[in-house]
Amino acid sequence: MLKLYNTLTRKKGKFVPLKDKKATLYVCGITPYDTTHLGHAFTYISFDVLVRYLKFKGYEVTYTQNVTDMNDRDNDILARAKKLNIPWTELVNYWTNRFLNDMQALNWIKPSNYLWASKNIPEMIILIKKLLKNGYAYEVSGSVYLDVAKKKDFGKLSRYSVAEMLRVAKDFEEDLTNSDKRHPLDITLWRATEKNQEPHIPSFESPFGKGRPGWHIECSAMVIKTLGSQIDIHGGGHDLIYPHHESEIAQSEGATGIVPFVSYWLHTGTVHYQVKKMSKSLGNLVLVSDLLKKYSANAIRYLLLSHHYREPWEFFEKDLIVAEQKIKVVEKRLVDSSEGKEEFEQAMNNDLDSPSALKILDRKPSLEIYKALGFISNF
Repeated sequence: MLKLYNTLTRKKGKFVPLKDKKATLYVCGITPYDTTHLGHAFTYISFDVLVRYLKFKGYEVTYTQNVTDMNDRDNDILARAKKLNIPWTELVNYWTNRFLNDMQALNWIKPSNYLWASKNIPEMIILIKKLLKNGYAYEVSGSVYLDVAKKKDFGKLSRYSVAEMLRVAKDFEEDLTNSDKRHPLDITLWRATEKNQEPHIPSFESPFGKGRPGWHIECSAMVIKTLGSQIDIHGGGHDLIYPHHESEIAQSEGATGIVPFVSYWLHTGTVHYQVKKMSKSLGNLVLVSDLLKKYSANAIRYLLLSHHYREPWEFFEKDLIVAEQKIKVVEKRLVDSSEGKEEFEQAMNNDLDSPSALKILDRKPSLEIYKALGFISNF
């Protein structure tokens, strides 16, 4: 029986899907203004292995992932596009395609649904209207906000105090000083177009007036559109627990009245390089495209799977050299058998223990295990 660690409950639990032998999964995608680094790859390959293992166990999987190509903030996409003097849509398309190419080079299975936020505005508006109708949201001067005080269990995922939420929200550049908000932590659902707004900033028509949707409502709308009002698994990086995923819960449950919105919340650990978390803002990036020039895709995949998906870890190139050696040995010894399958399932049933699964593959290089871990495409 597969057991997964649920961030909401803080413990492992048996995976029991809402519908027998069918699993629904949503994973928050990239903000495409720059290139794919190893931290991105760790998250998306980790969930790729989850999808593969669910299929290995006989589940029918419907998997949605998004592209955050726009939101309520004057974000990196808009700033980068303005600096380059190109339309923001051109920048988005370029870096999204680069991401897809990098990930597919690592034998990543493209999700069942791959959605751009900017192409799903009507669904977001429907959700915002439901929140207004249900009394969870309020409108001020063409902007709409979620009133977190109305959601009595707000904070149940992160378990943060208000002080902790304010600190983290500030780090995420959330709009905490907006005088239109009843409380600084209230969530922006729709941001009204400002007077004298620069022409490069997108604006969409809505019943509330011209504007653009908030970051958090985008994922709620795309989950509900493609997977329904209640889903089995929702994933993303650990840093999305608050404010993003906490906000998704409040919005989705407030709009639909269905609790819980998600049965299992899964979050990946952070990848570090040169002591600090790998991030575009710090510039300490290890790019997948650069690694692929020196190492095989399977060596990179082996390195990623040698770390448990919830484990923070630091990248050292020497570990990638070892990974290359190990996967080459495995590939030379591969046999078309199911030897080691029972041990493999015991490891993976324990919250996707891929490091232990790799050790089994090292000892018993079964083609079946090799396929299940995604070293060759089998779906």
